[in-house]
Amino acid sequence: MPRPSISFLIAPTMLLASLAAQTTWFPASPLASPPPFTAHGMAYDLGNDRMVLFGGTTGGIRFADTWLYDRTTWTLATPATTPPARVAHPLVYDLARGRIVTFGGIDASGLVLGDTWEWDGTNWTQALPTNVPPPRRSQAMVYYPPRGAIVMWGGYGGTDLNDMWQWDGLDWNQITTTTSPQPRRASDMAYDPNTGGIVLFSGYQQTNDTWLFDNTDWVQQFPATSPSARYDHSMTTDLARSRVVTFGGPGIADTWEWDGTTWQNRTPAVMPVARSDTYLAYDWATERVVMFGSSVTAETWSYGPTTPASYSITGTGCPGTNNLSPQLSNAGRPWLGETLAVTIGNLPGNSLAFMTTGFSNTTSLFGPLPVSLASFGMPGCQLQVDASIVLFLVVSNGSAVWSLPIPNDGGLLGVQFYNQAGNLDAGANAAGVTISNAGAAVIGGR
Repeated sequence: MPRPSISFLIAPTMLLASLAAQTTWFPASPLASPPPFTAHGMAYDLGNDRMVLFGGTTGGIRFADTWLYDRTTWTLATPATTPPARVAHPLVYDLARGRIVTFGGIDASGLVLGDTWEWDGTNWTQALPTNVPPPRRSQAMVYYPPRGAIVMWGGYGGTDLNDMWQWDGLDWNQITTTTSPQPRRASDMAYDPNTGGIVLFSGYQQTNDTWLFDNTDWVQQFPATSPSARYDHSMTTDLARSRVVTFGGPGIADTWEWDGTTWQNRTPAVMPVARSDTYLAYDWATERVVMFGSSVTAETWSYGPTTPASYSITGTGCPGTNNLSPQLSNAGRPWLGETLAVTIGNLPGNSLAFMTTGFSNTTSLFGPLPVSLASFGMPGCQLQVDASIVLFLVVSNGSAVWSLPIPNDGGLLGVQFYNQAGNLDAGANAAGVTISNAGAAVIGGR
């Protein structure tokens, strides 16, 4: 079977039309499931690698159940303490403290709540802060990395609200801004890794407006395209793709993504039916968005790219005259239509680096890989990549950067290629060449 063409590695990028089917919804078939809840809360517990669901309603009954999802089955937890039953309450994972936090909601009697609870992976504990926001339900909440805290905005507490609060694990403190979106409930918001802000969209009896909190103030955005006005939709951040994903609303079954500048309507081949009052949560391990419930039958879905991009680094290099081995590192991934940049570090300042690229890390002209280079005057060095292309790079301050523009061509989805860098370093060994660890790439689509 012929290997892929290498022309895309050396040709200038020619961007084609955006590919709509680069993402899709994946139906899951867990061994057991919660009842078909709606208006529940859900968040991913990174520390325990579990999706956590609490509360919700089905059959006219509001529940106080805690369910855990491990991608194989949902399990009903049995904590010693649990919050009262409720609906319309967001759950948020506090990355700084390793806790899932919930505030407010509506209890079984219809009372709007103002209590704060935390899940530690085993049990719920009620927090008793000095400052307590007014009771509310259907508010937006998100963990905000620039503040290392959970941020809450708006909701309904007898009237629609547009106040803003942050929870640091000890107390709630109000955030004062000069500008704010109009008071509203049933909106949602998510962290935007592209701008470093929080994006908020629409809400009950609102227009299809988009707002961005820049850590100081709210600024209305005017994107070229936008979803229709909606409420009781859900939003979360896909960290691997740097996109904010939103789905649903009453009678709505579309999937939109925010890229920091505009909204894009995705048209995956597989799509859940319309639903509202559900919650999306991002699974860090699988790098997919997860959704449960808010449908007639209990459904678990995940959403993500049909072909994820990846760049992994393995193996070791051999040291140069500075007693350090060249090292590959990457800040991004090989996505269609974008440029992958790989840094070669640990280089002597007066050297010349090179990057080799090929389509195999198992076979080469020299036989099976890896191949010892000791017979070439490079003891301790191993060739780990079938080198098809060699590009020389200028070293500056001990490092060099190799860049690869990747055309936005769907035919490249899933193509694998491999990197290994080297360095011309007289005195390092008889050959005067050192070799780095190796990189393995899969081209994906956002």
